[in-house]
Amino acid sequence: MPSSKVSETTVEFDEFGLVKNYCCPGCGSQVKLSHVDDVGTKFFKCEKCGQVSSRLRTLEKTQLLEHLSEVNKPLTVDDLTELLGSTVKHDDENKVITFLTMLLTYTEDDQLNIGFLAQSSTGKSYIPLELAWYFPSEDTLEYGYSSPTSFFHDYGIPLPDPTDLRDVENEKKRKRIHINLHQKILCFLDQPHAQLLERLRPLLSHDRKQITFKITDRREKSGLRTKTVVLEGFPTVIFCAAKFNMEDQEKTRLLMLSPETHQEKLRETIALRIEREGDRKGFQEWAENDPKRKVLKERVHHVKNAGIKYINVPEELREQIYEQFLEDHKHLIPRHQRDINRLLNIMKGHALLNYMHREKIDNETILINDEDIEAGFKLYYTISESNELGVPPEIYHVFQTLNKDIGDEGITIKDFQAAYYRNFHKPLGYDGARNIIRTLTETGLFIEDIDPVDRRLKRYYIPSFYTNNDKNNKKLFCAGGGGIPNNDVNNDVNNEKTGSIRRPRTIYDYPTPEHNIVSRQTKEGS
Repeated sequence: MPSSKVSETTVEFDEFGLVKNYCCPGCGSQVKLSHVDDVGTKFFKCEKCGQVSSRLRTLEKTQLLEHLSEVNKPLTVDDLTELLGSTVKHDDENKVITFLTMLLTYTEDDQLNIGFLAQSSTGKSYIPLELAWYFPSEDTLEYGYSSPTSFFHDYGIPLPDPTDLRDVENEKKRKRIHINLHQKILCFLDQPHAQLLERLRPLLSHDRKQITFKITDRREKSGLRTKTVVLEGFPTVIFCAAKFNMEDQEKTRLLMLSPETHQEKLRETIALRIEREGDRKGFQEWAENDPKRKVLKERVHHVKNAGIKYINVPEELREQIYEQFLEDHKHLIPRHQRDINRLLNIMKGHALLNYMHREKIDNETILINDEDIEAGFKLYYTISESNELGVPPEIYHVFQTLNKDIGDEGITIKDFQAAYYRNFHKPLGYDGARNIIRTLTETGLFIEDIDPVDRRLKRYYIPSFYTNNDKNNKKLFCAGGGGIPNNDVNNDVNNEKTGSIRRPRTIYDYPTPEHNIVSRQTKEGS
């Protein structure tokens, strides 16, 4: 019977007696030969932890385990901010919210829609484009521009219409365009208007997972023909535009963000641009091979492959979220029904980022915890005030900055341009100023009235300081020129001794519609 010989791992020692290419199985540190037992088995002792073992770990395996540990370690909001800051300077809340929103693409129906609304050259499209690098290219669809109908024409697969019951071959049946947007990120980089969003309203509001659209297609010979398009799945939509005058139906379907434009950010972004343009090839190689960026990119792939479809909120945490939201919103408005979904989805995005450290119900479902709730409230409240008012953050920042320049006397468009230049150190054109004022007026942050000195001009007031300067004109003007009925004010307006009346109020403190100025004036006249 042939004798069996057990193979033994051959080890080499360096000049200090340390074993080459092998390390401690416990802590991964270097080892030395400790002793050899009676049967010839070699035992090694760790220089760091002192563990003695006959089984060593290869350096390749140690490096692999360290890499997996780095990929799967818990990430906080601050950690994610630091990782994304390699190419996106400042905009901490914007980039974290955008990244978590893009990560929610891989859930079943927790996707969000983001609108980057700001003036030109502020970096609206830069943030989503930079963050798209971390996601698989097959999951991101980027459009420089898309007309309201071309989106349906160019992207999709013609399939037989199931409503065509004719007994013919599938090739001869009516066709409908099937567009599968499940787990896709749609990024519209520079849209001059919101007409495409108007067409996609049912999709953005998640009315149905499969929605049928009827559009017309112009043919050279046959004229106009109706085409059936079926959109399936809930994508993540990122909409970038320099236009602020969108309908409320679009604004309430988007989480509105605006890039920061303060001096510190501009200095760092200019320095980054010099680095990028000074050596494009070198910068690209660095961005592709940076270890921290690669770890985050691999983490995104792990999230996608994990197959987490549902992220649930435990019952005890639901009550906590409810009470906190009501405490922070003393007076509820209808749009809060959509705002609470955005808050919950940000929490879910944070939980999905750390799915390997969350409690699992099954292979497709995880639970959020207190850390996710804290992170969600922290991120949401940085942009909640402007969003709940229906104003892009950039416009709301302008409003807050110029408040001190308005006061009781109100402001004209020319005054607004001058105040803008004093505070932001750049000129603002007449049309740009008019668009900003129109947005603030439509949302009730400004009240429009006729200038008391030159009736050809319009003057704009903050609601809490508004004064009706025309005693003979009993109608008070607000957004769109509609009257705001208020009996107390009209009593004072009819008092010749009082003159102009200050009307302190908040933006939601308008009187109820049942008051009628005309009837009030009739009673007083009689």
